[in-house]
Amino acid sequence: MEEMLILIKPDGMVRRYSGARALKSILGLGAEIKFFGINKPDKSFLADKHYGEHKGKFFYDNLINFMSYTELAIIIASGENITEKVRNLLGKTMCEKADISSIRGRYGTTKGINLVHASDSKETAEREVNLWRSMIKIDPEKDYAYEARAYIKKYENFQMIDSVRYREISQDLTEGKIKKEDAEKLFLELLLKETDFEMEKIKGMPSAITENILLG
Repeated sequence: MEEMLILIKPDGMVRRYSGARALKSILGLGAEIKFFGINKPDKSFLADKHYGEHKGKFFYDNLINFMSYTELAIIIASGENITEKVRNLLGKTMCEKADISSIRGRYGTTKGINLVHASDSKETAEREVNLWRSMIKIDPEKDYAYEARAYIKKYENFQMIDSVRYREISQDLTEGKIKKEDAEKLFLELLLKETDFEMEKIKGMPSAITENILLG
């Protein structure tokens, strides 16, 4: 049976409602959950192994900084054609271009700040699952689907801000209507309404978001 890796990214972890709702939609596909856990991988693991193929690309440094900002929800899912099903559920990489019915279209913040990473092909899925299995410990006696549902139950009714507001700020920044520092202040105000993280832990996230927006 085909397996794949799914990661709830830092924006999905901080924005509790959106991350929980995305996870609920993924579980709704009926895949077997081989692993679910909250973990903060070493930055070097993300930089050299998971995203190593992107070294030298214009977005690489921002990507690594963002993905290593908080812990991630790590999921290994198994099922027939599961990679294709999850990718269709997520929608296009750039949130603004994704269908509103997709996870990224509905919950993504802006551009590549799109809530969820998922293997993009069967070949990538096999490589990523093998890679991440080397840094997590899977307990065959543990009911990981139950743990994922418990996470959803905890956060699926958390306070939320419509992603449209984030995109409005992003557009204003792109068009030069507001300054970077003003956009970061607005983003922080929104994030604090959607999270139970302490401000000290997320105060640098708005900068990572604006840097992504200004990459082009």
